[in-house]
Amino acid sequence: MIYWDTSALAKLYVSEPDSADFEQHAAAASQIAVSATGRLELRAVLRRREAEGSISDGATSLLHRSFCDLIASGRFLEQTVTAALEAEYFAILDSCLSHTPPIFLRTNDALHLAAARCAKETEVVTTDKGQRKAALFLGFTVFPPAQEIS
Repeated sequence: MIYWDTSALAKLYVSEPDSADFEQHAAAASQIAVSATGRLELRAVLRRREAEGSISDGATSLLHRSFCDLIASGRFLEQTVTAALEAEYFAILDSCLSHTPPIFLRTNDALHLAAARCAKETEVVTTDKGQRKAALFLGFTVFPPAQEIS
């Protein structure tokens, strides 16, 4: 099982030049861990893409429902915000911000990494540069490899 953040999940629902690589990586996983935060963020990403015209009118609801169906089926395992996740979130913030130089994280990026830790994942799938830096610092393997990120 591997952890996917929203930047990676979106590539499964919105056609981008590297979407096929992410689809292949997802197909190879027996189960994918995601967070409740990611479920909410994905809805926002899809709606923004619909407003921009990148996906068709009404696609947000259909695509998001498809994602939620994968959670309901058990293919995607959703990590909810719990006291343990919150404690992990605080520990990640402290660790990253105490580093010299500090590794700055946005709130949702730290929540994703906390969810990955709570799911006992060792790999994080993300295209977010700041989250990738923090994930590597925290000892995660990151997909895709750095040379594949533009």
